[in-house]
Amino acid sequence: MSYKNLSKLPIVLILLLVFLGCEKKEEKKVETKEIKKIEVEVNKITKETYPIWVNFSGKTEAFKNVEVTSRVSGELKEIYFKAGDEVKKDQLLFKIDDSQYKAILEQKIAGLQKDEASLNLAISNVNRYKPLVKDGLAPREKLDELVATQKQLQAVVNASKASIKQATLDVEYTQIKATIDGKVGQNLLDVGNLVNATSTVLTKIVDSKKLYVNFNPSANEVSLIKKYKSQDNPTVKVKLENNDSIELKGNIDFIDNTTNQSTGTVLMRAIIENEDNIIFPGTFVEIKLFITDEIPVIAVHPNTLGQNQLGTFVYVVNTENKLETRQVEIQYSNEDIAIIKSGLNEGDNVVVSDITKLGNGMVVNATVVENKIKN
Repeated sequence: MSYKNLSKLPIVLILLLVFLGCEKKEEKKVETKEIKKIEVEVNKITKETYPIWVNFSGKTEAFKNVEVTSRVSGELKEIYFKAGDEVKKDQLLFKIDDSQYKAILEQKIAGLQKDEASLNLAISNVNRYKPLVKDGLAPREKLDELVATQKQLQAVVNASKASIKQATLDVEYTQIKATIDGKVGQNLLDVGNLVNATSTVLTKIVDSKKLYVNFNPSANEVSLIKKYKSQDNPTVKVKLENNDSIELKGNIDFIDNTTNQSTGTVLMRAIIENEDNIIFPGTFVEIKLFITDEIPVIAVHPNTLGQNQLGTFVYVVNTENKLETRQVEIQYSNEDIAIIKSGLNEGDNVVVSDITKLGNGMVVNATVVENKIKN
């Protein structure tokens, strides 16, 4: 080895010692660095009672929908409303030309007067012959004929009175009135047109201050509703699709007794109050049907649920403050609540904060917060 190489050796050793010293300091830093815990919010699971509502889609129908027709034929003479008016039962809507019917009525009244005169004469004849027959001054056969004539004329008078009653009704029927309270539609025939009895629809009246709401849950859903409902006529809340500003309330009034074989659904119907005519008949709506608030269940807010290849899961903080992925089976869920059928137990700490950046096994610092399920 040359002298030059020997002179360089201490410098190399010095550099090596410096490098090794720095590495040891770095190792010490790594050893002393603490693992950062992620902050999460949790709910401690307990069985509780919640108001349980189930959601459906349906369509409204007028509570009453009446076609206005005439009972007599004739020329339409008058219209007494404007389209869209609110009308009351027995309010006058149309007038049919009544001249023909009044003339018929007068003829029948005159005919009755003639028939009554004939009847009065027959009664007088019977009354005159009765004492004569009693005293043997007149034959019994003649009296029998007079009595028969009296009965025949009495029948004629009765028929005339019935005919007058019908003719009087025909005159009244020329005034066409509303049969229900409600909103009247457009007149479908103008003044001057001929109205045919019973077949000509003049307008329609709709009573929509109450509405029917028809919807079709599955047969299984209907069975669950019947099993768990805490009201004889369960409460419903109805709102327009994609519009939370309007909500009307009512109750179930009808559940069909058969299942539609082609769809597997059962017709259900509710009646809702619609005093201000906010929702029109024929409108598609969203329905929330109240089931019960008396059955304790394990439930979480839907925002706490995640999806993986195995299905639905939640994150649970275990005793080591680590996240544990827990697969759960949902019995029922909507936008407010998810009822857990299996997978969670009372006492589990379920993460209710944002789970998008969490993963199984992460160390966390859990803070218990108020239950976020709406009551």
